[in-house]
Amino acid sequence: MIRTADFTAESIDDSETHVLQPLLERCEDYHQLAYGRPALPDQARNIPNERPPGLAPGQGHLFALRDAQGGLAGMLEALRDYPAQGEWYIGLLLLAPEARGQGRGEAVLSAYEAHVRANGGRMLRVAVVEHNAGGRRFWTRVGFQPEQWVGPIEQGLLKNRILKMTKALG
Repeated sequence: MIRTADFTAESIDDSETHVLQPLLERCEDYHQLAYGRPALPDQARNIPNERPPGLAPGQGHLFALRDAQGGLAGMLEALRDYPAQGEWYIGLLLLAPEARGQGRGEAVLSAYEAHVRANGGRMLRVAVVEHNAGGRRFWTRVGFQPEQWVGPIEQGLLKNRILKMTKALG
């Protein structure tokens, strides 16, 4: 279980991703940066379909981050042993606008890193959209190093360059 002082992570099965839709809709700022549009009405249901092909069952992890009252305050989507054994890939760490800027993202990441280490992970990977300067600052601040730029890649209405970043877990 992943817990912080403010959040408890609830594992979400691929068949239950619709519970994340209200969060995605509240995070229009992120969707405008990444896709050039608000979240689609079925954005949450499509999360499992956006994963790379050929993953083993259980390799994808999806967590709803719940506040003390049980409200949906964020989400974390990741892949275990991707792209290689011992490397875990964070697809999305997203907090509701009202939950940002208070150290909660760092706390979630720290708790997730402990989970990854306990399960044999030795490295975390993330990819950040070029126009997401705040996201790049966050990932750099928490110890991720730039690896390489890729793209442009078509995402929604945009073509984005993506910065791949890594963090070795000691």
